[in-house]
Amino acid sequence: MIKGYMESSLTQSEVFTGIKDELGVVDKAKNLIKNAKHITNEDIEAAYITVKQVTDSLTVAALKAFDSNRVQLLYNTEPSIAMTQAVPFLTFRTKAGHITYVFVDKYITMTRDNVLKIEPSIFRDLITGATVANGIKANYENLSTNQYLSKILMEIYTKLFTRIINREFSIGADKVVFDTVRYWINKYFLINVFGTTDSPENIETLALAHVKYLDETQTQEMKNIYNDAGVSTISDLLNIMSNYSSRMKDLTLGQFLNDWVNYYYAPTMLAVDNIEYLIFMALCLLSGDGNITNVSASDVVKEAKNIKSFRSELIKLIN
Repeated sequence: MIKGYMESSLTQSEVFTGIKDELGVVDKAKNLIKNAKHITNEDIEAAYITVKQVTDSLTVAALKAFDSNRVQLLYNTEPSIAMTQAVPFLTFRTKAGHITYVFVDKYITMTRDNVLKIEPSIFRDLITGATVANGIKANYENLSTNQYLSKILMEIYTKLFTRIINREFSIGADKVVFDTVRYWINKYFLINVFGTTDSPENIETLALAHVKYLDETQTQEMKNIYNDAGVSTISDLLNIMSNYSSRMKDLTLGQFLNDWVNYYYAPTMLAVDNIEYLIFMALCLLSGDGNITNVSASDVVKEAKNIKSFRSELIKLIN
């Protein structure tokens, strides 16, 4: 019995709330759980065997979650009940524990012999991202107290964010504006997306990590603007940015989401203000498969400081 969707921070996600209300994604998910085909390893035997040969610990844990039905793949061929591509998976609390359902309509094809086929790299990315999301449900503190993940995911998030802003508004040419925006994005991420348990002093230190061109007065003004605005949502963040610089005066949530999806693709949309989907996006970019995300952005993840420890640190989030 499904008791309710349990994405740990989706209740605070402005983006998810919007599509949930507009598209009815939770009801659609429940309908698909009941009526769609639940994919087994026999259904996608070729991809399963290929991924089974991968020996890194995170992939092994993901396959274990799939084998134990904590992560389930749902395949539907009826367009009228299909899940939007913006929601690659959802986690529900059931009598059997937390189960993360992955919606794979876009990624599975059927051969002339009625054999289901999915690319091994896609299968791996989907179950790995879903397994991490599933693990976070059991103990969010494993994530929120992990200083390595807070730093590296902040770096990745802010670079992904500023790439979209800079492509549209060319703020990189103004070092003061760019420093200010990066500070605001860093702080928003740490508090509202990552949900860090760090002290306010440590949050400020991390958020200021990339500031190079501001003097003391400019730094204090930047902090005051953010604090006075009471930023708690992605819209709040975009509002202070649009009010701060004439370059960004036309910046709105709708435009930002449209630019984000056009560049990074639809399955990454919830990464804008949700940590589980940001981790999923980062994993896809790290693997370099262009079927889920735009490989043109892979450099953001692959060049992040200490990225080699990323997958091993994510293991700590999985039970």
